[in-house]
Amino acid sequence: MKTQIFTLFFLIITFTGTAQAQEIKIQQFDFAEAIEDRKPSGIDTAFTADIGTIYCFTQVEGVSDTTQITHEWYYKEQEKARVELTVAGDNWRTWSSKKILESWTGPWRVMVLGPNGEVLATKNFVITEN
Repeated sequence: MKTQIFTLFFLIITFTGTAQAQEIKIQQFDFAEAIEDRKPSGIDTAFTADIGTIYCFTQVEGVSDTTQITHEWYYKEQEKARVELTVAGDNWRTWSSKKILESWTGPWRVMVLGPNGEVLATKNFVITEN
């Protein structure tokens, strides 16, 4: 029994140490009209209702092993999308997109979550009438 407890304790310590060793940082976090050559184009925080699609670009650093981040899209505090994205190295660029209905004017927010659900960054944008 003592051996099993020690083994479990060792595994918990090892897993916790590995997770903490990887300090994920958001280097760049922007909203854009498009992604061109793996870079955001038309960066802004205000878009007109006829935009069609908004891209959320995130550049991540501090990743040593393949992991996941999540983009949570909120419109007027209601979750509209949750997109899991793979991050497979340091200085990794990734993005998600959201189709925007013309009636969805007002405040939006995207939260970037780490692999354990921790909030890494939050940023707002607004959709204005045409």
